[in-house]
Amino acid sequence: MIWISLRRAKVSFSVLEIADRLNIKLVNRTGNEFVFICPFCSGQKEYPKLYINQDKGVFVCHHCHLRGSITDLWALRCGVDTKTAYKQMVNSVSADIQPIESEPVPIKDTEKLNLIYNEFLKMLTLEPRHKEDLLRRGIIDTSGFKSLPEDAKTRWNICSILNRKYGLDDVPGFREQISRKGKPYWDCYRSGMLIPVKDVYQRLAGFQIRTEREPKYIWFSYRSQSKSCVNVIPGKGIPWIIEGVLKSYVTNHFLQIPCFGIPGTDTWRLVPFELIRGGKVIVAYDMEDNPYSLKARDSLISHLDSIGIEPVVAGWNKTMGKGIDDACLYVFKQGIKPRPEMFLPGIAA
Repeated sequence: MIWISLRRAKVSFSVLEIADRLNIKLVNRTGNEFVFICPFCSGQKEYPKLYINQDKGVFVCHHCHLRGSITDLWALRCGVDTKTAYKQMVNSVSADIQPIESEPVPIKDTEKLNLIYNEFLKMLTLEPRHKEDLLRRGIIDTSGFKSLPEDAKTRWNICSILNRKYGLDDVPGFREQISRKGKPYWDCYRSGMLIPVKDVYQRLAGFQIRTEREPKYIWFSYRSQSKSCVNVIPGKGIPWIIEGVLKSYVTNHFLQIPCFGIPGTDTWRLVPFELIRGGKVIVAYDMEDNPYSLKARDSLISHLDSIGIEPVVAGWNKTMGKGIDDACLYVFKQGIKPRPEMFLPGIAA
């Protein structure tokens, strides 16, 4: 028998009983572990790699690397959360087994990225330190931001589920690794806060990672995979081109303006200029004397002129902070509601 505990309640389950209810085929027994055909990675070929430890009440597949508690096993097999899984197990509810796709679901590139990235976010949480950082910047709704799991097993499980369901071969941010034992497994970046980057249709197109080291921002992508793109926040009014994806979220929160958040000073070429209406754009680069930033900003301004769009350069006193997000937060802390015109050329009334 194995013991499973939830909220201090202890209920005994037979490993074989649970496996039978989940329609998992027993192959062998080795010591205190039962060996089964893994229902998650087996298709036309069966993999007797699912081990359930009857003393610890845990499982692991040595082929697809899924692992967890018996409750997790039930939840994965039936497509429910662990709380529902536990109740079904205790109440002897018949397992409603969800079919496992033997082949990845074919999806168009943009749709696939949006689907996988959204499901990826649902499996993650936001670390308290990252939430505090967002609140400090002035972002109230932190629901769209998540933290990358530092625990390796958690990442491997998440990546394994996504790969089994969709296929991760062409998805930036994920890569197949080989273990010390020569076994393949999927992994992703192991730390940092994910900043979602969306296209004009508000589909997830990628992520920027806010790291806790230098460089402070990196793209959720490995070498040879597709690189950065622009974060688009649609809306009415004159659009802003803002240096920094996270800064675009902060600035939009305070000023309620449509904007493009570029992930780097020289990535303005990624902006979909054909979407701009009204013939005018506000350019909000950081207030610094970095020659590379100034050169990139001037190149952007020249390009806007060349395509018939009037560029207006936003500005503020450097004591308010380097970025437009800093300036907005500075004004807000003075008890004043930030407004777009505060950062545009003119004479203050």
